[in-house]
Amino acid sequence: MQKVVKILALVGKGLGLLGTLNTIPGVPPEKGVIIFVAASIVKDVVNRVGDYLDDGVENKSFGK
Repeated sequence: MQKVVKILALVGKGLGLLGTLNTIPGVPPEKGVIIFVAASIVKDVVNRVGDYLDDGVENKSFGK
């Protein structure tokens, strides 16, 4: 599960970065920044929630 979260976050951040650089047609740079920030926030939330559901303690054990 942890690998999936990392891969999806990497894809989201990459697309956000490309959107910010205005290299994706039809995606304004403002939306690229929003995509990048959203990918970062979602990754952190999923890791934290998964960690609590894993063993009830925030110790970065989720997915190990």
